[in-house]
Amino acid sequence: MSVEERRAQLVDAAMTIAVREGVEAVTIRGVAAEAGVSLGVVHYCFEDKDELLQAMGNSLALVASEPVRASLEASTDIEVLAHAAADALWEGLTPRRHMRLLTFEFATAGVRSRALRSVAHAHLEQTWNMTEGVLQEVARRAGVTYKLEIRFLARLVAGYIDGIEIAWLVEQDDDAAIASFHALADYVLTQVVPPAGAGADAS
Repeated sequence: MSVEERRAQLVDAAMTIAVREGVEAVTIRGVAAEAGVSLGVVHYCFEDKDELLQAMGNSLALVASEPVRASLEASTDIEVLAHAAADALWEGLTPRRHMRLLTFEFATAGVRSRALRSVAHAHLEQTWNMTEGVLQEVARRAGVTYKLEIRFLARLVAGYIDGIEIAWLVEQDDDAAIASFHALADYVLTQVVPPAGAGADAS
């Protein structure tokens, strides 16, 4: 097994513990036991617990963004892209419920524990970066720009998504979540600047 494969195995083991017992229950010793490997194997792959937790956070962000990135193959029309992304957010939420719970646990663990604050902040930055990357890809495909600075827009969109998902996790109201994701798509469309000359009458 390569180092990358072993790291992925250990991240999966850490995720299993976090889903079962919470993020703060993840330890190097516990991950070794869960994965059925020695402590030395874990220390060879990860310098310390913080590095392991950061790898978990990166994995969570990547998994969350996969359905949305796949949806961007649908079109080059900005409205189609925005609403395809909204559909993908919903379709990616329900089968990954436990993963989304872990995302929010990272944030709350960082608030409660100073030792985990840097890890939680790194995960938050990763989430913003992923969101910004999706917005950039949408703009590139549709040939548009945004009224707001894209980094700030990414933070707004990521925060909106978190709010929708937390509400769904508590309420389990599918229709409200779907409608909210599409309302977010409509908001993003209000921030779009079409390319120069778009919509002009042909001479």
